[in-house]
This record gives sequence, structure tokens and C-alpha cells, in this order.
Amino acid sequence: MGRPNPNYKSNVLSDTLVGFVDGAAKLMFTGGLLAAVVGIAVLFWHVFGSGNADQQALAQALKYQDYFRQAALWGILAAGIGAAWLFWGEEVSGPILLIVGLALALSSWYLPLAIQGQGGELQGNAITYLSTAGYPAVFIGIVMVLAAAIQATKIRLEQGAKAEQMKYGKGMKEEKDVRNQFLGKCWQLPYCRKFVRERCPIYHAKRTCWKERVGCMCEESVIKTAMENKVISKDMIAASKFIPKNTKLSPAAKAERCRQCVIYNEHQKHKYNLFLPITIMGIAAFYIALRPVLADGIQSALRGVDGVYKTVTLNAVQTASDDSARATSIDGGAVPYNEIILFVLALVALAYAIKVLEFLIWKLKI
Repeated sequence: MGRPNPNYKSNVLSDTLVGFVDGAAKLMFTGGLLAAVVGIAVLFWHVFGSGNADQQALAQALKYQDYFRQAALWGILAAGIGAAWLFWGEEVSGPILLIVGLALALSSWYLPLAIQGQGGELQGNAITYLSTAGYPAVFIGIVMVLAAAIQATKIRLEQGAKAEQMKYGKGMKEEKDVRNQFLGKCWQLPYCRKFVRERCPIYHAKRTCWKERVGCMCEESVIKTAMENKVISKDMIAASKFIPKNTKLSPAAKAERCRQCVIYNEHQKHKYNLFLPITIMGIAAFYIALRPVLADGIQSALRGVDGVYKTVTLNAVQTASDDSARATSIDGGAVPYNEIILFVLALVALAYAIKVLEFLIWKLKI
């Protein structure tokens, strides 16, 4: 009879806990989504469909409007938390939440234009509540976008070529006698095998296999030379004459061999480690240097929207949305919406700049 697994109980408890959290997340996502749809739909009806209602109906709608505000706000929060747990790591989940959140959060600027200011307290409250309901989705969306970028970056920094399905050198272990020199040549990287390196013309010529388009992982003649223990001159010029030339493959086929080689992908890892901090510092420097100009530009755009709204409405009606607008940076209020929008855009730009870098380094292999 085998010994009982001491970790069996903890594994069962862990699986039970994960199952419970999964169930709770599904319930939050489904219930929250349903509540949010109902709340948002009713609030939109308050904005667009209540224009011909009589005073008694408007008073009744105002009486229960706060319930739909809470349904929209807490529904989006619950659905966002559930989505974050259920779809964590999905590339599209974060951007979708962010887009939905921004569409609602910015509704206080475009909905007054849609109704041409012909509204009262009910419409003004509904616009404000719709805008507020978008904030949880914006926050959770930003967290998911940044987390996905950080997770992908961490994998690349730690694993590099191991994260790719390599055709040449797959399963190779790192050589202990080689110093992993940053941005080094192929024979200075940890996957270069010692017995091949000592008989490799590329090593003695002090060149790199990815520039010559032949190497010890992909070219049979290089391996054959090492196995036959042929003597290669240590003189750089003389050794270069022994570098094999494969005339059977096209340049595109040779380049594809490099992209599928574990040594070249280790070189790509070094480039990624170099350009990642440059990308982060570049976005940060761009944000710091141009923040006043960009913030003023966003503020001018908000003022333009506000001016169009006032022109369309002829300032005839003052709604609750007007009071909320005066609290924003449009008129130098307490809530700097222009700075908030700029900061959110900077974070999203950083996340997608990292994705572009990853695409260039690990997909295109440039």
C-alpha cells in the first residue's frame, strides 16, 4: 500500500477554493452584466425617451432613478471584477472593458449634444449617472491592459527563446563554459556548444552565424566539420575562408532558419532587454516633456465640445450636467479631466508600445 500524499488535502482545498471563486466570478459577471444592461438601458431612456412624458411620469421616474444608477454602477463594477478573473490574460478583454468604460465616462460631453440641451433634471441626472458608471470599467480595463503587458514582458525577460517553439536547437541546455555576454556574438551566448565552437570557422573568424546565414544549429557542414575534428585556422582572415556557403537555399529560407534558431532567439532576448527600458523611458519622457501641451490640447478640445453644446442649446436650459461640467477642468474646476484623460492615454500608449516591441522582436524577428 502506497504512502498517502501529504499534499492531497491541500490540493483538494485549493481546487475547491478555485472552483468556488470561479463560480462566484461567473455569478458576478452574469448578474452584474444583467444589472448593468438594465440600469444603462433605463438611464438612456431617461435621456432620449422621456421628452414627451408628463410631469407625473417625470416625478415617478425621478423617484426611482437612483435605483437604476446603482444598478448601472455596481453592475459594471461586479461584471468588471468577474471578467477580470474569468478572462485574465486574454488580450482583448482589457481593451473591451476600457472602450466600454470610456464610452460611458465621456457621455457627459456627447450626450448633451445628442439631445440638443432639451432636457431637465431627469436627463441631466441620467447623463451624470451614465458617466459615473463608466469609471469602474475604465479602471479595471487599464489594470488588465497593463497586467497583460507586464506578464508578457516578464515571460520574455525570464525565458526569451524558451517561450518560442524553436526548430533548431529545441531542448538545448545552456553551456556552463560560455559567458552570456550582453548583445554578444553567437559564440558568446550560452547555447553555443564547446566542442563545436573550437572547430567552428565563424568563431575563429569572429563573426556571427546570423549574419553569415549558416551556423552550428542549422548547417550540416558545420556539424560535420566539428565531428570530423578538422583543424580550423585561428587566423580571422584564414578562418573566414572555411565558412560554408549554402547555395541551395534562398536568402529568405536562410533568414527563416535564423528565426527558428535558439541561439538567434537568445540574441533577440538581449535586444528585447535593451529596447524595453528605452521604450518605457521614451514614453515617460514624451509624457513629461509634452504634458503641458497635450493637456492644454485636450482642455481646448473639451472647451470646444462645451462651446458647441452651448451654441446648440443657446444656453436655454441648465441641467444637472452643467453643474458637473463646471467641476471639471473645462472651466478650471476641481476635477482635472484633461490630466486624467492624458494619463490614461499615456498608460495605454505604454502598454501598446510594449506590445509593438514584442511583435517586432519576437514575431518579425528584426
